[in-house]
Amino acid sequence: MSLAKEINSKLDEMLALQAESDRLLTEVDGRKKLVNSQTGEKVTKKKVLELAQAEINAIKNELKQITNNGKKAKGIFNNQYYVNDIIQDKLIAQDNYNQNFDK
Repeated sequence: MSLAKEINSKLDEMLALQAESDRLLTEVDGRKKLVNSQTGEKVTKKKVLELAQAEINAIKNELKQITNNGKKAKGIFNNQYYVNDIIQDKLIAQDNYNQNFDK
């Protein structure tokens, strides 16, 4: 797996955890007990949020390790074609073509 894909994968994991934490904050009553799907143990909302934050911190540490504190990732995402959306790639390419054609 390339470095950019590995970084993106870790960032996606982190964003998914953050989104789930945000959903939990807004949708779940703090007085209710939740059930850990892996162990069946009852846990509090606060404990779940703490576990999610610990997982996010672990991912951040992995990212630091993968990128050597960002030193290995300098300029990796500067390529204007590095977009996860194929339509955006086509639009950028068309815009570049039009700019070159107009000269």
